[in-house]
Amino acid sequence: MKKNPAIRLQILVLGLSTCLLCAEGEVAEPGHSHQGESFNEGPRQSYGLIGRTGDVTIPIQTGWEQGQGYFDQGLGQLHGFWYYEAERSFRQIAAHDPDCAMAYWGMAMANTENPERAKGFIEKAEARRENAGPHGRAYIAALANFLDGKPADEKARRQEMIRDLENLVHDFPDDIEAKAFLAGTIWQFSYKPPQIPITSHEAVDALLQQVLAVKPMHPAHHYRIHLWDKRKPERALDSAAKLGFTAPAIAHMWHMPGHIYSNLHRYEDAAWHQQASARVDHAQMAEHRLLPDQIHNYAHNNEWLARNWMNLGNREAAIGMAKSLLANPRHPKFNSLEGKAHSYRYGRMRLIEFLESFELWEEALELASGEWLEPLDLPEHEIPRLRLIALANFKLGKKDGLAAALTGFDRLSELAKKEHRTAQEEARKKAEAEKRKPDEIDKLAKDAGRAPGQQMDRLKKLRTEAEAWLAALDGDKDEALGALAASTRPKHAVALDYMALGELEKADGISKGEAGGDKRLALPLAARVEILARLESTEELRETFGKLRAVSSQIDLAAPPFARLSPIARSLGYPDDWRLPYVPAADFGARPDVAPLGPLHWEPSVAPGFVLPDQKGEAVALESRRGKPLVLIFYLGYGCLHCSDQLNAIAGRIGEFTAAGLPVLAISTDSVAELAKSQENYSEGGGAFPFPLLADAEKGAFKAYGAHDDFEGKALHGTFLIDPEGKILWADIAADPFMDLDFLIKESLRLLRLHAKG
Repeated sequence: MKKNPAIRLQILVLGLSTCLLCAEGEVAEPGHSHQGESFNEGPRQSYGLIGRTGDVTIPIQTGWEQGQGYFDQGLGQLHGFWYYEAERSFRQIAAHDPDCAMAYWGMAMANTENPERAKGFIEKAEARRENAGPHGRAYIAALANFLDGKPADEKARRQEMIRDLENLVHDFPDDIEAKAFLAGTIWQFSYKPPQIPITSHEAVDALLQQVLAVKPMHPAHHYRIHLWDKRKPERALDSAAKLGFTAPAIAHMWHMPGHIYSNLHRYEDAAWHQQASARVDHAQMAEHRLLPDQIHNYAHNNEWLARNWMNLGNREAAIGMAKSLLANPRHPKFNSLEGKAHSYRYGRMRLIEFLESFELWEEALELASGEWLEPLDLPEHEIPRLRLIALANFKLGKKDGLAAALTGFDRLSELAKKEHRTAQEEARKKAEAEKRKPDEIDKLAKDAGRAPGQQMDRLKKLRTEAEAWLAALDGDKDEALGALAASTRPKHAVALDYMALGELEKADGISKGEAGGDKRLALPLAARVEILARLESTEELRETFGKLRAVSSQIDLAAPPFARLSPIARSLGYPDDWRLPYVPAADFGARPDVAPLGPLHWEPSVAPGFVLPDQKGEAVALESRRGKPLVLIFYLGYGCLHCSDQLNAIAGRIGEFTAAGLPVLAISTDSVAELAKSQENYSEGGGAFPFPLLADAEKGAFKAYGAHDDFEGKALHGTFLIDPEGKILWADIAADPFMDLDFLIKESLRLLRLHAKG
């Protein structure tokens, strides 16, 4: 009986790995950092100095001539909450000067929201504290005191941290960075549990003004925006106008002014900044082959930008950004439905919302039946899609489609009931195993069933509403009015529905409240214009249309809610294009063209070319694979156990990859001779390995693709999807190989369809 080649590979690797361990003692596993687990996550590739990250400095002691420059860059990135890149800057220093204590302090500061990693870094800083000088030692001591877990009460540790930073400000009064960090820390501790409330916003602002008095364009403007964002946003208008220019290479510094302008209903100004943020992020991704959701705040910025475009009536831009978010590469760790602030979740949510808001019923049915809005067996995420289908069919008068949606609601109800039952049973079983008291068991079971229970209630209401829509299509006005009374639709849309049923008084009351005040929202104002025209309220109609024109610079006149206004505009003497150009307010500051900052949407980067020998010594070029997709694996040679697990798993399912049209190619750190030896073993076991293996002993391709730790000079595991045009659609680079092959196949097919040319 012949042995499976994959099993033969496993045996070979086990033997070699055992020998390595015996010969060298305890060593880091392939792909893992020799400095410890803290270094396995985070950036492992080296970049040059970026520049434009803020005029900031804290003098440090370092033997590397570029160390101060990288440290100051990292400081600016910390002020901009660009933590991933801040850690990279500080790692650059440690790679050249491993005894620089402040480099490890910087890494710890970049991971304060990941305390276990931060502890690992600050321990290294403390071990080198004598190299830091009095100033640096004060910074290290303050952070080490916060991260040591003593006292156990985190709120008390936070208070200690604030006191330690105050002492630093007292002992080094010329250090404006300490003042900036103190103000930022006070704000951060005020909103993240366990909160320490800010007792005087004016006092914190006064502290920041000391920083800005020395450097008017210091990135501390970031902290002023956060300080006043929820309190009195108008107080931060000066900082909002300046922040992006204080550190233009940091996308988050362009994003934050959008908070202030959105809160003040200045959506054009907000969208300008958020678009700048998106473009800076996308430029960074293109330069360094990052996936979108690897960047802090990326999805949040872009979904908010899409919402502001909706607020402005910009159909094409809003839907385009929602689709862009949906088409971004998914990843189990950082872009999934489960992640509250991930591209895929936001994109699906916003696309459904915008299709309804702009009344794109035919397009809604088309997208909901394809790849963009795929059906899911997850009630929380499937309910909005099914509701959109039901509503679109109702608006188009399609009774059969609406009836089919009702059946879908029934199926989801059964799923929600099952989730509810399973959640309660599992919680009860766990509590009983922990020997909890009966009342505790009941409470834990009840709590576990709360979320699916809410979905059950939601489904019941939506089904009732959809049943009323079906009755309305049969001419039952009473049922239609009953549905509107409990409608889940936006209020301005409900007002239009009342108008369509002849209930003008009801429509008037609802739309007046929704379009009133200073919200400056294009869609509610457009609905109000329609209703006032029907009421023949000419004076108020002209006034309201004037308000709409004041925010009309980006309105899509072809979108149904605005296209219906054409005859009304003509009756008021307005031109066919009744929009008015946007005029920036005097307090807005400079407004350069944002297009040069980078692309508006994520664009897959070009896969670096290579020509490498296979196990026979024959050259294989990436270019020869053009025209077809390719799953490209980087593995760490025949001595890596984890790599053999991945290769064996793929080999065992190569038929599925082939059937999906996904050929596989693997690049190894082995030499040609080592590859040939491995192939001999495979042949003895019953045949050749089911996909080509290439040798890259010099690790040139590993480095080109970023599957390399530049700081420690070692190769990393990498898995890539390259499209037929030679673009990288998906990537995973890590200390361990990517093993979720079900996800890899499914996501590869999804991305290839969404990004297909033509």
